[in-house]
Amino acid sequence: MARCTIVLVVTAVAALPAAAQDFVGARALALGEAYRANASGNDAIYLNPAGLVMLARYAGELHYQIDLEAEQHQLDLSVVDSKTSELAAGIGYTFDGQQFTKRASIQHTATLALAYPFFGRALNVGTGLKYVNVSDAILGNYLNALSADVGVLAALPFGVSLAGVGYNLIPIKSARVPLASGFGASVDLGPLSALVFGGAPSPGGRMSAGGLPSARGMELMGPLSGLTLEFDWYLEFLTLYGMQSRVSTGLEYLLFEVVPLRAAWLYDQQSDEHVLSAGAGFIVPYFGLDVAYQQSVTAPEHRAFATSIKLFLPL
Repeated sequence: MARCTIVLVVTAVAALPAAAQDFVGARALALGEAYRANASGNDAIYLNPAGLVMLARYAGELHYQIDLEAEQHQLDLSVVDSKTSELAAGIGYTFDGQQFTKRASIQHTATLALAYPFFGRALNVGTGLKYVNVSDAILGNYLNALSADVGVLAALPFGVSLAGVGYNLIPIKSARVPLASGFGASVDLGPLSALVFGGAPSPGGRMSAGGLPSARGMELMGPLSGLTLEFDWYLEFLTLYGMQSRVSTGLEYLLFEVVPLRAAWLYDQQSDEHVLSAGAGFIVPYFGLDVAYQQSVTAPEHRAFATSIKLFLPL
């Protein structure tokens, strides 16, 4: 009976929107986690390591997220080098803490991610090796374990990207580190709208809201230039209720080529919640800032806020 009680409580904690991944950054939160096929930031380390090669950079990022209802705090620090060689590397550390009266639930996760491009970045493969330490004084759930993620990202013509990721493929008997998979699709509507409505050349090139080149040279850009549509499907296996999924869709628009605007919808089958997200940012050559807010429609008390600071080093 005690074991069943513990499993039920752990499952309830894991059902909160922010807990499905090791870490969800501010941009990904604003997109309702519809990010796997367009994961160009440092938090690709966690959502799709194959995305590390999509943007050549030396970058450091600091993220903070709070679940306002559960009083759960997450802090993440990461660095990425995808410029020195074809093999991109990123390392990240995440602290996840939650206080209940005089007891605390604390998780530390350290992740090393590597990615390599094939066929001129048309097909990218990445892996994330992680160490997880959980000190759960509330449930008596202590854990020290290693696991791994594997991701693939395909960049197709006309701004279409497809992704697939397997999470925690080295099995760990813990609801905090579930065996899972994720699939995503992203469409940059600039090149695609040029095919439908016609477009004009972009001599200096354009940038998407994720910081990726949207057009190079004299490629045509249509009337929906700067707008990206994204879809994701996340599946968690071996839960108390069998396989559970989350589906989400997000929109991202780059205003004035420096201000990304984001909005998303997410449905979580396990908690039967509909969640809305919104966010914005600011991008200049060596600095970026993102903020995001997530609100459950079904359970209005479930709210989360996230922010991040990004530094791009000119080395």
